[in-house]
Amino acid sequence: MGKEKILGALIFIFALLVLIYYTWGLLILQIFPDLATMVPAGFEWLFAPDWKWLVILPIWLAAVLIMVIAMWIGWTMLTTPAPEPLEDFDFDEESIEPEKKEE
Repeated sequence: MGKEKILGALIFIFALLVLIYYTWGLLILQIFPDLATMVPAGFEWLFAPDWKWLVILPIWLAAVLIMVIAMWIGWTMLTTPAPEPLEDFDFDEESIEPEKKEE
């Protein structure tokens, strides 16, 4: 199996786990709040998360990602040398003949 397929499988599994976790925290625990009382002691933060954190965290991550991309663009613009100016070509407009169509 190629590296791309392994990476794709890992991304798929991670996305599936995050989807299940968010469905559990934002939907199932809101519909059935008694399930949160069945969580083992000490693991409430993991299996019975506060819905506010499940909303705040993705917004914060999106803001951080956008700022990192903006920083990368700024750094690239800062460190990339300016392009060389194009040379001016002096030519006589009369010496340019229109192309003749071959029949």
